[in-house]
Amino acid sequence: MPSKWHPAVLTHLELFAYDSRMALTAYITHGDTPVALNSQVVVIDIDNPSLDKIGRWPWPRDTFATLVQRLRQDYQVDGIGLDVLFADETCQGETDNIALQQALQANLPVMAVSFQSQLTETLLRDGQLGAGVALEGIANVEPWWGQATGYVANLAQFLTPDVYTGHISPQRDVDGKVRRLKPIYQWENAYYDTLALAIVRQRFQTKTLAWEQDLAHWFDSQRLRVQASDTQLSIPVNRAGEVLIPYTQYKDYSPYARISAYKILQQDPDIDLWGKFVLIGSSATAQMDIVASPLNPALPGVEVHASMLAAMLNPDAHFKVEPYHAPLLQTLLITLIASLLLWARQRSAWLVLVVGPLLLVAWLGGNVALWSQWHIALAILPPVLLIVMVLSYLLISDLLDIQARHQHVRRLFSYYLPEPVAQRLASEQRNHDWLKAERREMTVMFADIQGFTTLADSMEPEAVAAITWELFSGLTGVIHAHGGTVDKYMGDAVMAFWGAPLPDQTHAEHAVDAAHAMQAAIENMNTKIFNAKNLHIQLGIGINTGIMVVGNLGSSQRHTYTVMGSEVNKASAIQQLTREQGYAILVGENTAAQLPQSATIDLGLIGSKKLPYKIRVFAVGSAKLH
Repeated sequence: MPSKWHPAVLTHLELFAYDSRMALTAYITHGDTPVALNSQVVVIDIDNPSLDKIGRWPWPRDTFATLVQRLRQDYQVDGIGLDVLFADETCQGETDNIALQQALQANLPVMAVSFQSQLTETLLRDGQLGAGVALEGIANVEPWWGQATGYVANLAQFLTPDVYTGHISPQRDVDGKVRRLKPIYQWENAYYDTLALAIVRQRFQTKTLAWEQDLAHWFDSQRLRVQASDTQLSIPVNRAGEVLIPYTQYKDYSPYARISAYKILQQDPDIDLWGKFVLIGSSATAQMDIVASPLNPALPGVEVHASMLAAMLNPDAHFKVEPYHAPLLQTLLITLIASLLLWARQRSAWLVLVVGPLLLVAWLGGNVALWSQWHIALAILPPVLLIVMVLSYLLISDLLDIQARHQHVRRLFSYYLPEPVAQRLASEQRNHDWLKAERREMTVMFADIQGFTTLADSMEPEAVAAITWELFSGLTGVIHAHGGTVDKYMGDAVMAFWGAPLPDQTHAEHAVDAAHAMQAAIENMNTKIFNAKNLHIQLGIGINTGIMVVGNLGSSQRHTYTVMGSEVNKASAIQQLTREQGYAILVGENTAAQLPQSATIDLGLIGSKKLPYKIRVFAVGSAKLH
């Protein structure tokens, strides 16, 4: 059961989990079939039909006296418990009281008392409490029992020295349901046990209960034992001094035979109550003795005590045990789960997303098994909250990390790629590190503005900046339009490549197409801009294809997404040959092999200043440099 310091939401969740386990166990046990009636406990019900036939409540006390007499003498019941109080003077005169007094003294039913435990209630002291129960083993024990602040009991004339008295005070949780009882209440220096315990004590003729603090195992709790030589009956009591009520009612099916009280008064011959224990209570609407239980939202209050009594009388029945060491067990369990989640997190965030749900399923299944098979009630929520919080934290942190990484990738590639491509990389769902250095077959291009260095020396810096801005803006747009990545600007040259970061199966063709488009763009800019300034710009382009390294390369102080390798050097060397060979676009042998043969002109093996060996060079198109 939830602790008192639980926030309201968590308390309601824990209570819901408690009810769900009880309902699941009941459904597995009974399904949709009626529950077999208990063979030992019967409810004598002052129900609506009884009120219709006998008259409105309260009945004349001689009528109730007749009911008690017939149960004991005619039907030969083994014990009677009254979930009824006689706290008020009768309207029918003293003779009426005497008849009930004599019936109670002769048949000795267990009488009821109702205790108050809230200081906020109007404190009552009605009636006479009568004799309580002796408690052994409570010397030097911190009080765990309930402390009564008031009571409603029977009139003194209905009590005798031999009478047994039991309390009928339910414990209501924050949602109004009755799941537990205080087995003992103290009033002044006297102790009073529940109605069910008092019936059992009467059965075994003992006035004493013993408090046992020794635990049989780690999952055990302290117990309240009936102190009699011919029984070993004990009930588990949790750290709050409460007993969990062992309900077995399911839906509208009650395990207890309910016999209308008027049938007993009319001496129905078909009723067999020999050797049974009966509880007299009311399900009548006007009596308002209805409580909500985990299994039934409208349960007659008398069946709370019937559930307790039936479990005590049946050696095969079990009370749910809340272990005395539950806080320590929960701490150890949470520590174990946290350790497993930490172990998984250190290896992979994805492993946590596998281990976490597995631990959750294992705990939920284990908790239900403890409940249904070993009758151990452990709070289900703390480990569930831990797992859910860890998974939520990891999910949120990973989402934030992914978002930050997307922004980083997008920001980085936005310098080299068109915005749609950079956005695609940032939102790519595959688990791929686009910045990681790797080897790929790619195509690289060097494009140099021919003679611009000499021209720039004779121009104002502002003019140089304006011309290069126009040139590189136009050329970059062409490269992006053909799926290329701008590597860098190098004075009066631009370097670009195809095949990274996104794969491109026809990177050579796209690079050559971009080269043609760049030459066309240069001619267009010459016509519209530069010829008017007495300038004629020419572009020498070198292209090569091969295996090269691509990635975020550099140092901790400065790094960039670039390519390197011998094939890159070849492309640079090929570009330098454009002026010597007179062709605007030259490509290497590997690039030419991926183009139509008719699109290239084989210039043969040519030496260059940048390489110690000759390379085969091909011209693409007929564009010449002047």
